[in-house]
Amino acid sequence: MKFTVAAVLAFAAMAVAYPNVNVERRQSNTIPNVDASIPAMSDQAGNVIPFDSTKVYKDATAKGL
Repeated sequence: MKFTVAAVLAFAAMAVAYPNVNVERRQSNTIPNVDASIPAMSDQAGNVIPFDSTKVYKDATAKGL
């Protein structure tokens, strides 16, 4: 019982003392609201964009494979 109380207090202290870090979003969508009912793909940077067969990034072709 003593260990449980000490563990809960330690976790609570850690949560209160942890610095509030502003995490930057990894993906910045070029179109903020991509409709889920239309085809979508990721560009080279990882952003979700509407599907367009002329803009498909081919990594193997770009590397000459």
